Amino acid sequence: MAKYNAAKIEECEAWVAAHGLIDYGGAKLKEFVREMGIDEKTYRLWMKGKPQFKEAIERAKEVFKQNLTHDLAISLSKAAKGYEHEETEQEFRVGADGQPTPFKMKRKKIHVQPNIGAAIFLLTNLDPEHYQNRQRNDVTLKKDDEKPMTLDEINAEIARLEKFEDKADK
Repeated sequence: MAKYNAAKIEECEAWVAAHGLIDYGGAKLKEFVREMGIDEKTYRLWMKGKPQFKEAIERAKEVFKQNLTHDLAISLSKAAKGYEHEETEQEFRVGADGQPTPFKMKRKKIHVQPNIGAAIFLLTNLDPEHYQNRQRNDVTLKKDDEKPMTLDEINAEIARLEKFEDKADK
């Protein structure tokens, strides 16, 4: 069992910063405690009773989250713009000794088309003033003085509504 000391705290913090811990797709707790040479009960006791350890783990989780966010933003940007990469194919033939030996090597450039969904997502989040994924309706209500309608206004409104009713029946 590992002893609690400053070196162990640094080791745990570095490991969690690199691999994450539970949140944001990070490593599982079992994997962490196995790598650090402690058991889950010890981890939980240290988290409750050792504020330095808890702060170090929290800092490391935040570093992992920031790195993950950065990596995902780069990947999303790359997907939105499209990119090229090179693929290598090797052909093998059976040699005199019966083992496969490389015969031919082909390299080809692959162009990946821009991903429209990724582009829309980036634009709506980076520049929401100009790119919106929804319609915006601005409605201005005019306050009426609450005057009752005259008989002529009521008859005109009834006639107008009857025209709509006649069109709907046809």
